[in-house]
Amino acid sequence: MDQGTLAKRAGININTVSAMEKKGAEGLTSGLDKVRAVMTVLEAEGIEFLNHGSRGVRLKTKP
Repeated sequence: MDQGTLAKRAGININTVSAMEKKGAEGLTSGLDKVRAVMTVLEAEGIEFLNHGSRGVRLKTKP
């Protein structure tokens, strides 16, 4: 998914998505609402965020 599509679906500015990608997880300065909006879109596309002992993301396994 390109930045424009992600931004549109998350209801945020494309510059915000671009800044998130450039800064990485350690440097995010976007508000929690914007981060959550992006996460919601990505989760709907089958991305699983790892928070329990593993850093990163992976594709969700299909049941």
